[in-house]
Amino acid sequence: MDKITAKIIVELYFGKGWDNPKFTIDDIFDFFKKSEQSQVKSAIRDLKRNALIKQTQNYKNSVLVLLSEKGKLRALSLIFRGFEEKKEKWDGKWRFVSFDIPVYCTKGRKALVYRLKSGGFYELQRSLFLYPYDCEKEIKALAKLLKIEKYIIFGSLYSLDNQERLIHHFKLK
Repeated sequence: MDKITAKIIVELYFGKGWDNPKFTIDDIFDFFKKSEQSQVKSAIRDLKRNALIKQTQNYKNSVLVLLSEKGKLRALSLIFRGFEEKKEKWDGKWRFVSFDIPVYCTKGRKALVYRLKSGGFYELQRSLFLYPYDCEKEIKALAKLLKIEKYIIFGSLYSLDNQERLIHHFKLK
């Protein structure tokens, strides 16, 4: 996926809030420079063809663009892949994601674990992952999308036993 397409997807999901914001076509073009407009048209066409976006008309006859469920999952996948390259200053807190997902939600569990691992989260136990940077919004958005939010606990810790191993793992010092 090229950078323009990825930026459109991420902006559509995270741009104006977390409840599936609706943008007009003009809003999408405003994210980019004039020199990129033809690439934006092509990207929108590809996103629509791949069923990652939906278009509707509002009462002002503007064309609104929003992500489909498939598009939301793709946006979150892009965000989680970017977690592995995060290089911000560590605030000294560990974020944890713990879950106990029932068997009938196995598909959601596998999708969650896949995203956590692809994001560089550290698997402390089979259902407990750690990460050194803020990721609460993304975890909650993913859990909501996968319909498993009631089975997930997210929190932060100030210290852990033997955390030097984790500090080394994440290259924090």
